[in-house]
Amino acid sequence: MKTYITSIALAVSTLAVSAADPVQPTSSPWNGYQKQSFAFGGHAAHVVEPKVAAPGRPWVWRTSFPDFHAEVDIELLHQGCHVAYLDVVDMLGCDAALDLMDGFYDQVRGQWKLAERPALEAVSRGGLPAYRYAARHPERIACIYADTPVMDLKSWPLSWPGAKTQVADALKFYQLADENALRAFRGNPVDLLEPIAEAKIPLRHVISLDDRVVPPEKNTLEARRRLEKLGHTMEIVTVEKGDPKADGHHFPLPEVFASARFVLHQVCPPPGNHEYFNLRDGLANSIGRFTTAKVGRVAFVGGSITYNPGWRDELMRDLRMRFPATKFEFISTGIPSVGSVGHAFRLEQDVLAKGPVDLVFVEAAVNDHNHDHLPAAERDTLILRAMEGVVRHLRSANPLTDVVLMHFVHDQHLAVWDGNKEPHTVSIHERVAGKYGCPSLNLSNEVADRIKAGQFTWKDDFKDLHPSPYGQRVYAGSMSRMLDAACAAKPAPKPHAMPAPLEPNCYAKGRFGPLENARLSDGFTLNPNWKPSNGQAVRDGFANCPAVVAEKPGAQLTYDFEGTAIGLFLAAGKDTAVIEYAIDGGAPLTTDTWTQWSGSLHLPWPLVLADSLPQGKHRLTLRVTDRKPERTALHIIRFLVN
Repeated sequence: MKTYITSIALAVSTLAVSAADPVQPTSSPWNGYQKQSFAFGGHAAHVVEPKVAAPGRPWVWRTSFPDFHAEVDIELLHQGCHVAYLDVVDMLGCDAALDLMDGFYDQVRGQWKLAERPALEAVSRGGLPAYRYAARHPERIACIYADTPVMDLKSWPLSWPGAKTQVADALKFYQLADENALRAFRGNPVDLLEPIAEAKIPLRHVISLDDRVVPPEKNTLEARRRLEKLGHTMEIVTVEKGDPKADGHHFPLPEVFASARFVLHQVCPPPGNHEYFNLRDGLANSIGRFTTAKVGRVAFVGGSITYNPGWRDELMRDLRMRFPATKFEFISTGIPSVGSVGHAFRLEQDVLAKGPVDLVFVEAAVNDHNHDHLPAAERDTLILRAMEGVVRHLRSANPLTDVVLMHFVHDQHLAVWDGNKEPHTVSIHERVAGKYGCPSLNLSNEVADRIKAGQFTWKDDFKDLHPSPYGQRVYAGSMSRMLDAACAAKPAPKPHAMPAPLEPNCYAKGRFGPLENARLSDGFTLNPNWKPSNGQAVRDGFANCPAVVAEKPGAQLTYDFEGTAIGLFLAAGKDTAVIEYAIDGGAPLTTDTWTQWSGSLHLPWPLVLADSLPQGKHRLTLRVTDRKPERTALHIIRFLVN
């Protein structure tokens, strides 16, 4: 038989406050955030605001003692959740308290534009209003996270000698005649679990097994037994012994990060509850090393979206929080404007110089659009050879290396997804991920879907392919969900297989050739500390460094190399030239080193000149031409050899 909680008019303070009338809060600092305090129905209330709200404006509704064990709340605020509180704890969850909570729910949702389904967070006696409210409105509640919650008034306050005042409160607020009536009362949380079980509301409790104030056997463990009979259950985190001075009821809070992740999974679901990562072979090798060896070398390879602060900092923080005993070395190698072609040749210097890595995050789906000026077949082959080369090179250095391919969003992707198609850069990278079992995270698709679902807009919220802080929060949240799934999968570590390549001429042995090997004449020089002389902007690492440079037409060089491919990594500014080149004395070819961005900066530009040569020794000859008289310079920062 179902039990329903009904509203009963009581002679207590339940002033009605219209949700249509905004309250005028007072702002004050709270643990690094701003708390907006106000009175609601004669009761103290507040909303703590995150610095950047997560998509959908999720929130956590604390039902008791907001300054006690606030660690989970602080982590949730960092992740973009609001935290709300209404002080009705002394009403012990009676119907009048629930009526106030109904009004508060409408008030904060209306004024702060919060999500429909918050998480309820209960500490100790806060379990009474939390569970009774969830039983009244199971459709409103995303989950319940509770710390030593009271689930039965017979256990506390009735059976605890130090709670005589609260026994009197219970009799008053529940309109019960005496303690016998309180013992016979069947409206406790443990009695009202059926609607919660039917709604499959996720539950997580943290308890101490020697808690004498709120004994687990009569509260949390009894609730779990009843839930299991109803076909539901709860997660329970146990502490063997609490503080003896608090009769076991208090203790240092365990698993703070895991509890915050539990809440975030429920209050921050992706649109349609569809995830945008594919774990494939997973991250067993790196996770195993983090948890057993307690060390981890993690690299980030990408363009400006990796170079700039934001998601990368959050992901490093996530790993530190997730594996607190692990000593991490983070290698951040973002170079603005550089995509997979540049990545394929710079791994030895930028990633592997100190030895193999355990986990690598690679992004290039945005900057690989730099090659959109090429014919489609040539463009796609170039990108495939580069990204496959990245994965094969990393795996050749260490077969245990886990590689994650991340597809960030370009504004031009939105129309492609809107037409139910996949951007070509994403498609090519997914081919590589599928071939090598690499996890991939399709942030491009997720952003497009969330915009389509009305969660945010490109113009006002995400703003740019270099995301706003809001967009960085979207990216970081998705990455954390992927790590949650990877950690939960728990497959056995094993070396990754090395299948036959998709592209036999992929850049799996990409490297920088020494500048000193170039034989220079007729105007080429090796400048040990080159920097632009025309005042143009230049990326870090592409100035104040050695470079082979020419400023006038007619400059020539030869370069001997061994491999199958040769190219140049240029600082291609507004003076960058048309060049003529030949391989092994063959017919000369001409190419323009100008890019669409060269007018505004010396773009880091990886230019592959030949990449299907027979394995062996070869010679490149190159000459600067005057075909564009206004552009007769060349700045070679690196020779690219595969």
